[in-house]
Amino acid sequence: MSSTPLQKLKKIGESLGLKGPKLMSFVRKQKEREREERVKQMEKEKHDREKKDERLEKLRLFEIAQKEKEDKRLEKMRLLEIERGREKEKERLFEIERAKEREKERLFESKRAEKERDSLR
Repeated sequence: MSSTPLQKLKKIGESLGLKGPKLMSFVRKQKEREREERVKQMEKEKHDREKKDERLEKLRLFEIAQKEKEDKRLEKMRLLEIERGREKEKERLFEIERAKEREKERLFESKRAEKERDSLR
């Protein structure tokens, strides 16, 4: 049968030659020390958890900031691509208009040349 912590403390005190009130005082002091150690351990664990939570929160905020930064960069690139597409479309339309103008000029020159040939006959 296993003995309780109180019984263990009592046996330790008796082995040190303590009896009566001195034994009771020893047991109380030992129990108080154990209680203090448990409280210290709990406070340390609480402090460690809080530190860990702080680190995790900082990491989470850093990751959020990085994601926002990356999202902004991607949005900027997307807008630049849209703008490039618009510029290319403007250039394409300009080239189409130039081609139409050249065709008009060619037709005009062709008609003029035809009129000149007709007038020479």
